[in-house]
Amino acid sequence: MKLNFRYFLDNFRGMAILFVILSHTPSIQEMGGMGKYLNFTLTDATTWFVFISGYLFCYLEVNKFNYMDYLLKKAKYVILPYFFFAFIALSLKLYVSQNVLFDLTPLNYVLWSLLVGWAIVFPLWFIPMIVIFFLMTPVFNVLSKTKSLYVVTFFALLFSAFSSRPINNSNAILAFLHFLGFYLFGVLAASNASVLDNLSKSVKTIIITVSFFVFFISASLYFKQPKFPPDFFSGLGLPNYISIGKLALLVAIFFLFERFMNRENKILGYFAKISFGLFFVHGFVIYAFSKLMARNVFFSEAGKIFLEVGVVFCVSIAVVLIMKKVLKKRSRYVVGC
Repeated sequence: MKLNFRYFLDNFRGMAILFVILSHTPSIQEMGGMGKYLNFTLTDATTWFVFISGYLFCYLEVNKFNYMDYLLKKAKYVILPYFFFAFIALSLKLYVSQNVLFDLTPLNYVLWSLLVGWAIVFPLWFIPMIVIFFLMTPVFNVLSKTKSLYVVTFFALLFSAFSSRPINNSNAILAFLHFLGFYLFGVLAASNASVLDNLSKSVKTIIITVSFFVFFISASLYFKQPKFPPDFFSGLGLPNYISIGKLALLVAIFFLFERFMNRENKILGYFAKISFGLFFVHGFVIYAFSKLMARNVFFSEAGKIFLEVGVVFCVSIAVVLIMKKVLKKRSRYVVGC
C-alpha cells in the first residue's frame, strides 16, 4: 500500500531545524529582557526531532521493517556524515593538543569524543544518542503493534517531564532515557495516524488551545523556579518545565500544521530536505562566527543578533548547497542530504 506523503510533518521538520539552529545561536542565548521568553520557546527543539524520528520510523518502516537494512541505511546517511565532520574537527583539535586539556592520549580523546559527540562540535551530541534509538528499533517495532505502547509511552513521557539532560549532553544513554518519551510519542502518533486525521475540527481546536495554555503555564512556572538542576541525576523527580512546554507546543504545532499546513510549502519543505545537512554544518559555522566576532565592538546587541542569525543561516545553507553540488548523489554519505 502506497503511503500518503505527510506534508504537514515535513513542514514541521523544516520548522524544527530552524528552531534548533536558533537555539544554538549564542547571541540569542545571551539576550536579556524578552530574550528569556524567546529562549524558552526555542530551547530543546531537539524533542521535536526525536518525535519526528519516532513518527517516521513507525509510519515508513514498521510494515516493511528489516533490522539490518534499516541499520545499513542509517549507517550510510547518519553515521558516515558524523565521521566525516568528526574527522575535520578532531584533526584540528588534535593539532592544537586539545586532548591535553582532558588529560587524554590522542587516541582516547578521539574515541571519547566520538562517544559523546559534543566534544567534536556541540550539536553533534545528538548523533550518539540517536544511534541508540536506531539500535532499539526492533523493540519499538514490536511495541508499535501492541496496546502496551500506550502505557509505555505515558510513563516514558512522564519520565521526560521529570528529568533533565545529562550535563553537557555528555552521556548518550542518559540522554536516550530522557528523550525516549518523545520518540515513543511519535511512534504512538504514527500508529494512530488515521484516528488523529479523522478527529473533528472542534476537537482539534480544543487540543490546540489547551496545549498553548499548558505551554504558557510551563513558561510562567519555569521563570519562577530557582536555577534548574544542571544534570540528569540532580534533576530526577523535579518538573522539567522546558520539556513540558516543548511537549505542549509540539502537540499544538502538530495539529495546527496538520490542519493548515498539510500541503507543499517550498520554504519549510526545502529546509526539511536539507535539515540533516544544516544540522551537521551549523555548529561549525557558529563556532567560526563566534571566533571572528570575539573582539568586535562595532555592533550593538541587536545588530549582532541579526548579523549572527543571518550569517549562520546563509553560510550553513551555502555550505550544504556547495557540498551537494560537488558531491551530487554521493552527498548523502558526506553531509546527510
